[in-house]
Amino acid sequence: MQRTRAVYIKLVMTTLFWGGTFVAGKWAVGEAPPFFVAFLRFAIASLVLWALVAWGRRGSDERFPLPEDGVQWAGLFSLGLTGVFLYNFVFLTGLSWTSATNGSLIVAFNPLLTAVLSAWWLKERIRPVQAGGLLLALLGVGVVITRGSITVIRSLSFNPGDLLMLGAPLAWALYTIAGKKVLRCFTPLVATAYASLIGTVLLLPAAALEGSLLSGVHRLTVYGWISVLQLSLLGTVVGFVWWYEGVELLGASRAAIFVNLVPLFGVLLSALILSESLVASQLAGGILVVLGVGIGTLGKPETA
Repeated sequence: MQRTRAVYIKLVMTTLFWGGTFVAGKWAVGEAPPFFVAFLRFAIASLVLWALVAWGRRGSDERFPLPEDGVQWAGLFSLGLTGVFLYNFVFLTGLSWTSATNGSLIVAFNPLLTAVLSAWWLKERIRPVQAGGLLLALLGVGVVITRGSITVIRSLSFNPGDLLMLGAPLAWALYTIAGKKVLRCFTPLVATAYASLIGTVLLLPAAALEGSLLSGVHRLTVYGWISVLQLSLLGTVVGFVWWYEGVELLGASRAAIFVNLVPLFGVLLSALILSESLVASQLAGGILVVLGVGIGTLGKPETA
């Protein structure tokens, strides 16, 4: 019982850290270009993750976890491409144009989209309740993006940051689906360490093309560095380790319920730290998204 209580606390703290990534990301891209921020985030995270891998293998006679063939390398590359490079491109670039509040509400669509794409990818039937939750969450995202105004739809005057942010749930869903195959060969920690390292390598030339590798370091203030460290250590490393502790003890379905706290923490932290106000359309859209995600993840999809 005591261990379960500790895991509950860790899962809540994990969602707090993940909610904080929207604030940290918004602050960081206000000081440095998005690709540089993403590169710095995962360069630091990679060092810590591989240190954890080495620490966990101390005294072990098992060989170092290297991919055995091209298929395994391709799987790990797909993780770095989707979950690190693509996700952080749309996430951080989107945050440079939209609010952290909008970003957290749009990305709240993530768990349900992942469930639906997983069901389609694995040839499983989707329950009516999941379809209803998907439509409700989509409606909520639409309200957030259009700011509840029919004029926005008619004039197609969408915020480009909101549109880019739509790619974040898709990239993470693809990352999650690809990870299901990779995790048959590697532990979650090792797979994430490889994904982080590969993603860092992919982000390096993009950051160099921004011309930000040297200038970016000098442009970050103390608060900018704190934001990057939050993204790297709390949002990536600690969040990952604690999340899988919860999955291991409680199971994936019970742990997934906690993900619905991410938009709540994201909105609250955006208001407290960035002084962003919550307008009626954001509130209404956020409620619809959270309700849709909650309804859509009530049951497991039926296998075909």
